[in-house]
Amino acid sequence: MKPVPVPSLSVVTVTLLALSLTACAANCPTLHAESLTLPPPPSLSTPLPSISYSLSAAEVIKAWRRRQMGTRLMSEPLAGPGR
Repeated sequence: MKPVPVPSLSVVTVTLLALSLTACAANCPTLHAESLTLPPPPSLSTPLPSISYSLSAAEVIKAWRRRQMGTRLMSEPLAGPGR
């Protein structure tokens, strides 16, 4: 069986693609040492909130539910099919 010649444009294209990929991989930014350090711990003198986050979130959710249930769409039963 006789080998089929590969068009030279395909060879050039594949070679340029391979070279461009290796060139991009070689230009990786280096990490700075200061970006790997941990931030300082929080101050112990910072006052705690008067109400916990969970309780304040629960109050916001309850108020949102009351507003949603107060709308006409939620207060009236939906008409089913064939009614």
